[in-house]
Amino acid sequence: MIRTTYRGRLIKVLAVRGNPHQRKMVINGQTIHHGWQGDDVQALDWFRQIIDRIENNGGAGMVAMLIPNQYTEPHWYEPGTIDINPNGHATAPGSICMCSLCTIDDPCGGKARFTPLDPDACRFCHQFEHDHRSNVHLNSHRYTQPTESQRAARQATIDEHQQDDDPDEATCDAVYPQEISGYLGRPRCLYFADHRDASDPDFHYDHRGFRWLRKKAVR
Repeated sequence: MIRTTYRGRLIKVLAVRGNPHQRKMVINGQTIHHGWQGDDVQALDWFRQIIDRIENNGGAGMVAMLIPNQYTEPHWYEPGTIDINPNGHATAPGSICMCSLCTIDDPCGGKARFTPLDPDACRFCHQFEHDHRSNVHLNSHRYTQPTESQRAARQATIDEHQQDDDPDEATCDAVYPQEISGYLGRPRCLYFADHRDASDPDFHYDHRGFRWLRKKAVR
């Protein structure tokens, strides 16, 4: 039997009872093989190769893009150093999983199905403390405060994507002064405030193509 730690992962290799040429292989408490062919040293070497491959290909979340849809499970990573999204997939703290289940194909590029976790989410899942008290499916563990590295990375992601108000990006929002048949409300202009994106800056256009002279618009 071998019990050791490699790059933060707790590894255990046991001989299968009644079959000395097979091994039961466990990583971070998760059994991944019940009858692996080989001896203890070979099994440990296999674990090391897989872990090195994960770390050399981007680590949690990113490895699923370079090695498609592989090694998304949290047990492949050092506990407390990852986030776990609603799919149960491991990500770097404050980041996303790039497997095909966690991204949406889009003409403009892939988009994540799940936002990065809140700084106060559990260390071992995506839920908050009150969720652990009311969700029967979370009985496997109690709410645990996130590590400082998890909290800092999550907050850094939020800060990075926080958008300040940009006056150049303000929309026109001019409203036609009269009610129009077939509309639930008065038509509203959809251009930028300076009409730089308009085909004819002298006119307002709404989303249905209705147009009116810019000077007749009201706020």
